[in-house]
Amino acid sequence: MKIKKRYFYVCVVLLIVLITAASYYFYKPKKTEKKEEIWKVDENGYLSYPLNREPVKFNRQDYGISGNLTIHKIIYQSRNDNIYGLLVLPSTAADLLPGIVLLPGAGVSKESELEFAKKIAILDAAVLVIDQRGVGETNGQFPTLDEDYASFLGGKEPVQHLMVYDALRAYDLLKNAPFVDSDRIAIAGESLGGRIAIIAAAIDRNVNGALAISSSGLDFEETNDTRVNAFLKSINSDHYIGLIAPRKVVIVHNKYDNIITFDSALNSYKKAQEPKGFILVNDTSCNHGYCDSMYNGLVDALDYLVGIRSRTLVSISEQK
Repeated sequence: MKIKKRYFYVCVVLLIVLITAASYYFYKPKKTEKKEEIWKVDENGYLSYPLNREPVKFNRQDYGISGNLTIHKIIYQSRNDNIYGLLVLPSTAADLLPGIVLLPGAGVSKESELEFAKKIAILDAAVLVIDQRGVGETNGQFPTLDEDYASFLGGKEPVQHLMVYDALRAYDLLKNAPFVDSDRIAIAGESLGGRIAIIAAAIDRNVNGALAISSSGLDFEETNDTRVNAFLKSINSDHYIGLIAPRKVVIVHNKYDNIITFDSALNSYKKAQEPKGFILVNDTSCNHGYCDSMYNGLVDALDYLVGIRSRTLVSISEQK
């Protein structure tokens, strides 16, 4: 049977068209969605994390009772690691509580910081104090500056950046707690914890404010290497403190602190924008970190940040 050439060519063309259409249908390129980077440091040395973070996965266990306070052990996930903390709550509360994320200084465990957390919680606040990386029950190791910079150069998240993210996840946990007023949550810290608190509050503008105790920025000099400069700026709270406004930031410091000088703390304060506060105590017996001589200033600072002055404080003064 003979087929005319014209019909043969038409059939071939139709076959090619059908094959092409089928190929496009089954193998057409899918639109690729641009995923938001989880961790980023821009050319100006600003660290950033997404604001639309997923709900925190956590476990809560009873830890104990201390007077009118209940204490729970918290284990929450942050960047595929478990962060351990203690949640301190008033036993009873008529209203939603302000929340405080409390970050200890370098090498200080949550248990060592527990008494300080209680002093805040008794003012009718929910306080979550954590073991930062490499301390207490939280795994990891706090690297040297050179080691963290090597991670940064290799495209790996430095530990000092991870600690900022851990603080943000602690904030997320309190924000979603049914007993916390999500509009009254601040991040507080001592020494290294104060530096992390300021950076975290600057990054997430939903955080109500920051409190730094016995803390200051890092006095780095710029180098000729832009990568070095970007890294050093990314871990320097002085680079961020001006970004917290119009939210509030407070620095509490002892004039006789033998680790962070008064001038360093004051220099950090000057870099902050209004509204801000600086509370100075003069205690020759207070070497570094929170001391009882700071208590009145602490209450004023927390009241300024999240309205923490409470009925409990009034009842204590009436009993004296």
